[in-house]
Amino acid sequence: MIAGYEWFSPTRTIGLLSYAVSFGACAWRWLVEGRRGRPSGEFLLLAAVQLGLALDMAFDVRWKLHEFFMTRAMDLHVYGERRDPQLVALVLLGGVSVIVVVWILRRFRSRPGLAVATSGTMLSIGLWFCEMLSYHFMDHVLYSMVGKLMLVSFLWLGLAMTTCYGIWLDVTSVRTVFRGNGAQRR
Repeated sequence: MIAGYEWFSPTRTIGLLSYAVSFGACAWRWLVEGRRGRPSGEFLLLAAVQLGLALDMAFDVRWKLHEFFMTRAMDLHVYGERRDPQLVALVLLGGVSVIVVVWILRRFRSRPGLAVATSGTMLSIGLWFCEMLSYHFMDHVLYSMVGKLMLVSFLWLGLAMTTCYGIWLDVTSVRTVFRGNGAQRR
């Protein structure tokens, strides 16, 4: 059970509010597109992922998964050998994250707002996996204090706001296209 002072820590509150706001932005965009007769599964998917990230902030799913794998490794007597596989997994995660973001930027180059929102969400997923892996040296950086907040809270906030910025950019670019070209959508 989480004590009240742990539940409402400034770091956790920033993460929860950040992903709740980005969920709201993605869900709003999906609803607006649906009302206009242009259903957009991309925004529904982004909203679902952002909701998952917000729920993770509330219920610590990544830490429960980490604890499960840690307990399993201890049962198998391989916990002491975890550092090399964690490092390999982090390097692969970083490489895959770069490749996916480049692919997203190319795939949605005609819709830069959607590309930015999707990239922010994908990088949030990468950060989630990074935290779940819990490599000691990475944890030391992510959970270092910057004032009353952990550094990771600034990353959560930045990535969630990147997603929100992408939604805003998509709204403004689609409006420009509709005003300038009649009913043509990018």
